[in-house]
Amino acid sequence: MEKSEEIKAYFEQGITKLEIKLNQIQKEQILEFANEFWRWNKVHNLSAVDNTRDFVFTHLLDSLAVVRPITDLIAQGLLSKKAKFADLGTGGGFPGILLSIMFVEHDFVLVDAVKKKTAFLHHIKGKLKLKNVEVVEGRIENHSKSHPNSVDATISRAFAELSTFVSYSLPLLKDMGLILAMKSQKINEEIQALSNECHLIRIEELMVPNLNAYRCLAILQSNHI
Repeated sequence: MEKSEEIKAYFEQGITKLEIKLNQIQKEQILEFANEFWRWNKVHNLSAVDNTRDFVFTHLLDSLAVVRPITDLIAQGLLSKKAKFADLGTGGGFPGILLSIMFVEHDFVLVDAVKKKTAFLHHIKGKLKLKNVEVVEGRIENHSKSHPNSVDATISRAFAELSTFVSYSLPLLKDMGLILAMKSQKINEEIQALSNECHLIRIEELMVPNLNAYRCLAILQSNHI
C-alpha cells in the first residue's frame, strides 16, 4: 500500500469515530496537507513522528478533536462567528492548519520560531490556497508584545507549562478573549497556580480515536475588560 493510501485509510477510520462533519473539499485538503507534511518531514525533520498510524492519530485526529468544543464555544456566543485565532508554537501546523480548513470563516495566525517549519507552512498555505492563514516566523513572546489585543482566542498543543502559555496569550487577546490549551495530562494544579488575570470556564476531555492516552482542552477566559 502506498503511503498516501495508508494515511487515507487510517484517517477515514478515525474521522468516523471522531463524529465531525467534513465536506469533500475539507477532506481532500486535510489529506493533501497530511501527504505534504509526510513528504517534507522525511527531508526536513519537522517532527519526530516515524510511522503513519501514529502520525494520523496523534497529530491529525488529535488536532481535529477540538473542532467540536470550538463549535460549541461559537454556538454559546463565547467566540464570534468570525473570531481570529493565534496558534502559538504551531510547529508543522497542528492544530492551526487543520482548524483553518474546518473553520473557513475564521482567521488563523500561525506563530513559530523555527524557519524550516514556517517554510513548510508558507508552502502548504499556498498549495491549499488557505486565504484565512497568516504565517509568522519569530519568537512567540515577541509577537505577543508587538500585536496587542489582536486576536479573539489563542490555542496551542505544544506548551509544557500552562502558565507560560497564558502569559504569552494575555497581551494578544482582545477583551474577554479565550485561551484554549490542549493538554496531555490533568492540569488542575497548573490552573490553581495561575494569576487572577484569567479564569477557567471548563475542562473538556477529548476522545481521540485509537489513542490510548489522556487528552483534554482547558478553556480559560481573560479577565481584562
